[in-house]
Amino acid sequence: MARPVLYMEIVGTLLLDKGGRLDVAPFARRFIEGVKEKFEVRLLTSLQEHQAAAVARALEMPVSYVPYPRALGKAAAIDFREDFYWLEQDPTPADLLRLSDERRSDRLIPVNKRDGVTEAVLNKLLNVLKGPETTLEAASLP
Repeated sequence: MARPVLYMEIVGTLLLDKGGRLDVAPFARRFIEGVKEKFEVRLLTSLQEHQAAAVARALEMPVSYVPYPRALGKAAAIDFREDFYWLEQDPTPADLLRLSDERRSDRLIPVNKRDGVTEAVLNKLLNVLKGPETTLEAASLP
C-alpha cells in the first residue's frame, strides 16, 4: 500500500526565522523521525531547490522537491487525487480557496511559525493515519 504524501514548507515548520537567521526548530529532528517512514515527504517550499536539498541533507530527511507556480500558490502544485496532508505555516487565501474548492480543507495542518513542528503536530499527523476512532457507544447506535 502506498504511503500518504506529506507536503511541507520548511521555513516556519522545520526552520524558524530568528530575525533573519534560520534555526532548526526544537522538535524538527524528532518530527522527521516520526514521519519519514510513514509518509512520502515532498517539500513544497518557498526556498529554492538547492536550499531545500541542503536542509533535507542536514536533517537526514528523504524527500523530493515540488516546484510551484508562485503566482498561483502552493496548492496549485498539490496532486488532489492522492492521499495527502499539507503542513504549512502561512497558507495564502488562494491556497485556502483551492483546498476548499477541492473539498480537501481537512488535509491542511497549520503550524505556528514561532514554534515550528511540535509533538502535537506529529501526534495529529500520526492520528490521521489511524482513521476515525469508534467507541463502543457510537458503534451501538441504531
